Amino acid sequence: MNSTDVSKAMNTLTHGVYVLGVHANDKDNLMTAAWLCQVASSPAMLVVAVSTGHLTADMMKEAGYFTVSVLRDTQKDTAIACGLVSGRKEDKTKLVETEYTEDGIPMIKDAATQLVCKVVDQKVVTNHTLFIAEAVSATQNADEVLLYHQKDFF
Repeated sequence: MNSTDVSKAMNTLTHGVYVLGVHANDKDNLMTAAWLCQVASSPAMLVVAVSTGHLTADMMKEAGYFTVSVLRDTQKDTAIACGLVSGRKEDKTKLVETEYTEDGIPMIKDAATQLVCKVVDQKVVTNHTLFIAEAVSATQNADEVLLYHQKDFF
C-alpha cells in the first residue's frame, strides 16, 4: 500500500462535524473540526486534534476551556463558514449564529449538542496538538447530526 492508498483509506473513516469555540485574551474564535472522539466515560473525556498552526490551538492552550458544538444535519453552512476563514483575519462569531456560556466562551446556537470542556492534558503529534479534555457540562437539543464526508467539504 502506498501513501496515496493510505490517504484515500483514511478519508473513509467516519467523523462527525464539530465547531470548537474558545475565548482567550479578549478574543473569541470558532473552528470547524472533525478529528474528535470520546476516550472515557467516567468522567466523560474526549480528545480533539487541532493543527499546531491554527489560532485555535494557541487560544485553547491559553484558555484551558473550550466548547464543542455538535452540528445538526442542517448546519453545513456553519461548518463551512467556520472552516474556510481564519480567525486571524475575521471574527467568525459574526459570520454564524453564536451564543455564549456563562464564562463567555462562544458556541453555535441551536447545535445538536453543546459541550463545555476543560483541557486536562495536551500532546503534540507531528503537526497537530491533541487536546484531552473533560466534558464538564452539556446541553442536547437534537439527535440528527451532521456527518463529515470529505467530498462535501472540499
